[in-house]
Amino acid sequence: MKTVSVTKRIRVPVQVAWDVIRTGAHMDRWVPAITRCEVEGSGVGARRVCVVDDHEMHESIETVDDPSRLFQYRIQRQAMLPVRNVLGTLHLAACGAEETEVLWFVNFDLDDEAAWAPVRDGIEAIYRAGIDGLEAYARRETIPS
Repeated sequence: MKTVSVTKRIRVPVQVAWDVIRTGAHMDRWVPAITRCEVEGSGVGARRVCVVDDHEMHESIETVDDPSRLFQYRIQRQAMLPVRNVLGTLHLAACGAEETEVLWFVNFDLDDEAAWAPVRDGIEAIYRAGIDGLEAYARRETIPS
């Protein structure tokens, strides 16, 4: 089992960031690598299809824990990377009234050990850009009109 993890503090109140993440929807609005994201259903058991570089990732929402601000998704099917048994986790923690620590990590089995470095680096880049995108998107969504 391999793990890739990115942690970053963003200048957004934790509840605002959680409201963006908790539905699993609209990831294409804040994760630059995702060009399309569709969700069928809501909450635990919902199905999600996200598209990256014309490759579909079929996912299921596994956990939406509001008190802990913990969101988990399982990638059921994808053809981009030599990985399987993929479980992604986003965890948010308040850092004062106006900041949030975002922890985004993924556990998976790697089919080709030689691919570890590029897989790790690619996931880290997507997660870093995604956290930056979350901050920008959440700040835009809460600016008074």
